[in-house]
Amino acid sequence: MEVLITLLASTLVGTGLFLWKLPVGECPQCAHCLSEKAAKEREEEQRASRFYGIPYCPLCERNHYTEEPHRRA
Repeated sequence: MEVLITLLASTLVGTGLFLWKLPVGECPQCAHCLSEKAAKEREEEQRASRFYGIPYCPLCERNHYTEEPHRRA
């Protein structure tokens, strides 16, 4: 019985290590990964803009000063 439990536990740990090493979220052509990357970049831009006091424009959905023209990114 102990041998079976040890075998199952080692299989579970091995499977966990294998799944941990998979490159999830790093493929260059997947639509999900591309949208995740774009969302992360937007979030970093938002954070930097708030830090420097650059206002958010809801018309063009980016951060810029009122003197700058609107453009879609």
